[in-house]
Amino acid sequence: MTDTGQKILQKIKEDNVRPYPKSRFLFRRSVIWTVFFLSILLGSVACAIAMFQLRHAEWDLYQHFSHSLIEFALLVIPIFWLIFLLGFTGFAYYYFRRTEQGYRYRTVWIISGSIVLSIIGGGFLYTTGLPEKLEPIFFDKVPFYREWQARKQRVWMSPAQGLLAGRITKMISGRKIRIEDLQGNYWEVDIVDTIWRGRLKPAINLKIKILGHTKGESGFVATEIRPWRGQGHRMRAFKGKGGHEKNLLKPK
Repeated sequence: MTDTGQKILQKIKEDNVRPYPKSRFLFRRSVIWTVFFLSILLGSVACAIAMFQLRHAEWDLYQHFSHSLIEFALLVIPIFWLIFLLGFTGFAYYYFRRTEQGYRYRTVWIISGSIVLSIIGGGFLYTTGLPEKLEPIFFDKVPFYREWQARKQRVWMSPAQGLLAGRITKMISGRKIRIEDLQGNYWEVDIVDTIWRGRLKPAINLKIKILGHTKGESGFVATEIRPWRGQGHRMRAFKGKGGHEKNLLKPK
């Protein structure tokens, strides 16, 4: 044995060095892979909800935001979930790097592979209908997500651009309704030649989004009326306890 080898053995004896048990390395490896796959799974959930929101985005509103692409992008692109996806892609990259063979792969391939796996997983989850159930839960249970969505919906308060949203407060006649908009202002809306989307029917306290044009200071002619948050289950997101509707977008 060389002098170097003897010195190493002597050092080990002096410091009373003991090897780690094999179970310690197996546990560490299991934790790393578990966190990696969990990151991919959560990224898939984010991707699935993003797909759901893109599928139901109101792309036809582009003409109303031609002067402001930022407002239009805020309305239709699921930025929150894309950020969520990128965040868990970062987690997946970090932990994959710590696997036994992780150091062999280039960063771009690890990140690309993680995103592709999340997209594939998201596509599968989308087909199960899971994101349609999860999105309202996030809205109800996560305050900052609810505020994020509220900020997105505020772009509907643009009467000069032909966009208006609010709650029906009175059925004036078969030709007119009164609504309270998201800022607490009242409008008389002409609904003579209006197309009602989503099988909607005018009713007191119904929250709606309106396309059309202004008429005077507090009048609006509706060409189309849409559900506030899409189909039935999503309307419940604006219901408080006891079935009372909350105006989440009214300024404090």
